[in-house]
Amino acid sequence: MINYIKKILKGGWKNFKRQGFLSFATALIIFMVVMLGTSLFVFENGVQYFSEKIRDKMDVSVYFKESVNQETILDLKKQVENLPEVKSVEYTSPEDAYETFSKTHKDDTFAQSLQAIQVNPFLASLKIQTHKSEQYKVVSEFFKKPEIASYVRDVNDHKRGEVIEKFSNIATNIENIGWISTLVLSIVALIIAFNTVRLSIHSQRIEIEVMHLVGAKNSLVRGPFLVQGMISGFFASVAAFILSTIIIFIAKDKIIAITDGFDIWGIYMANLSIVILLQLGLGIGLGLISSYIATRKYLKG
Repeated sequence: MINYIKKILKGGWKNFKRQGFLSFATALIIFMVVMLGTSLFVFENGVQYFSEKIRDKMDVSVYFKESVNQETILDLKKQVENLPEVKSVEYTSPEDAYETFSKTHKDDTFAQSLQAIQVNPFLASLKIQTHKSEQYKVVSEFFKKPEIASYVRDVNDHKRGEVIEKFSNIATNIENIGWISTLVLSIVALIIAFNTVRLSIHSQRIEIEVMHLVGAKNSLVRGPFLVQGMISGFFASVAAFILSTIIIFIAKDKIIAITDGFDIWGIYMANLSIVILLQLGLGIGLGLISSYIATRKYLKG
């Protein structure tokens, strides 16, 4: 049994070397597919990160009229907290808003102008976050009720939910384009790998006929060609893993700086086993499938 497997492996390696440029072309196309698949995996994690980041920064800010006392606002705060859509509610008094603004702009002319007028222009407010982006509309509608609207100066929602929804739609469209590109490249890889194996079969047709005449099993004839396709896929996967690891490692600091905290290297390493399985699955899988189709068609003939 061991000798049988060794013979198949040696035959596959021999076929791989014999085809030379075609084997390289097959591995190159499969490499492109694997790289694209890896990029989509990382992109999907990036979308999740930015969606959460945007969602955390999104809120509905409700500003109350100067005549509304703190007790009334805190009572409204409790009512809002009881809404099932609401995740958190934060109350900011005019004094707290004034202090925060002064600290933030202590070195510019805004703070100096504010001190000069000696009046606190800030209003009491509630900053509200919901569990889902589409729920901000519910909060806005709550403060438009006639019995509550008389207390409110302004509801500053800026269509926050729509911003997240648009971002998600753009990300989904990009991801769909990526998957379509991966599918197209996979088909190209299958065709090239199929033709490479077919050429190998054609160049060894006499040897194969002799093997059939002496009673060799189809598995012994087919095995080396399957191994040939798997070798192309394996080398493509290894090359993709090395290159993607190097690129992500080199770019990790710049990506963190540009994106304000997206640790692409940390995510990559945390999902390393998934990445390796994805790359090997795509690479070896494409090589194996194309080789199987080619040999099955030939052996039927």
